[in-house]
Amino acid sequence: MPSWRLDILCEDRRTERFVRQLCERSSIQVLEVHSAPSARGDASAWVRLYYPIYAAKLRSKNFQRKRGLLVVIDGDNHGFAARKIELDEQLKAAHVPPRAPADPIAIFVPTWSIETWLSELCGRGPVLESQPLKDASADRDLWADGQSEKACLQTAANAWRKIPTSLPSLEDAYSEGSRFQM
Repeated sequence: MPSWRLDILCEDRRTERFVRQLCERSSIQVLEVHSAPSARGDASAWVRLYYPIYAAKLRSKNFQRKRGLLVVIDGDNHGFAARKIELDEQLKAAHVPPRAPADPIAIFVPTWSIETWLSELCGRGPVLESQPLKDASADRDLWADGQSEKACLQTAANAWRKIPTSLPSLEDAYSEGSRFQM
């Protein structure tokens, strides 16, 4: 039986597929995934817009034990700390109570994008959060050994917490993921 049941709010399909792999590995049931529509503007703005809605929805179901919300938003050039502040401000602007330490809401902020984490977790380093990896050459580097995207996502999910990392955003995600024993 799954230990947690999560709704996921994220920017894109690759991020969704990676998070699904993590959840499966951790025996977490994914209830619903809400992903920004592709090619319709700033995906991080979409996540920030919908975060208060899904946080309020989760809190309305607080009678359901072990139900949570996992929010994944790219840090881009802002970084994970700034993105978390932006999300806090979105809650405040929507008159939704701030996220408390005991709330079953985790926020993952890969800086620049999920490709940064995938590169690190798949051993394609060295990886620097100060440089974006989301472009055609990054995809070529990630799948350079003929490994499919699906296999890379599986490798990355299996490496979660098992390899030392120098990425502050990934360390923060490990801490956030502990809310769900992830």
